[in-house]
Amino acid sequence: LLLACRAGLGAQAQEPQILEDELQPQKQVSKFHSTNHTLRGNLSMGWITSEVATPRGTSTWQQGFGYEVGYRYLSAKGYGFSLDYAHNKTDYSGGYDLGQNSVLASFVYGGHLGERVLATLEAGLGYANYSDGGQKRQSGLGTRYAVCLEYQLSPALGLGLSVTNQTSVFSKDDDFRAYYNDDRANGFSRFSLNAGLRIY
Repeated sequence: LLLACRAGLGAQAQEPQILEDELQPQKQVSKFHSTNHTLRGNLSMGWITSEVATPRGTSTWQQGFGYEVGYRYLSAKGYGFSLDYAHNKTDYSGGYDLGQNSVLASFVYGGHLGERVLATLEAGLGYANYSDGGQKRQSGLGTRYAVCLEYQLSPALGLGLSVTNQTSVFSKDDDFRAYYNDDRANGFSRFSLNAGLRIY
């Protein structure tokens, strides 16, 4: 009987510890932080900030419009990559149309600023080309730098804003050498504001 009483007291002594463990709050993982894989699409308004020679002279800060589509992977540690295609068109006076395309891979670093807000910094490199609406077309090297901000409407859908600077460099052809008799590079620099949807 004495052994039974001691066993009963031991069981009762352990019960508060079991209850105490069960009452410990469980860490909650936000459903809005599952942004490892993202599909994104933007409409873009931008300006070619570099000097462009047209049949009617030179021009800078010419406005144009375009779009972007891409995929981004972002790990839980905040590092990732993206692959983006961009197209934009800029109309100059005299019927001179400049179209640009690029496919760029970027290194991405970012993280959540709150429950629904995500910010990233991106730097990329890849293929770029342009055409002037006529016979001239060139391919070269493109670079991309972007600051991006996203707001998640739901765990699967969000809105995004970004500021991008994209530069493309091409070889110097005979037309370029005839017009510019100096050491400047042949290419374009474009600053743009972008907004669109995000699918997680």
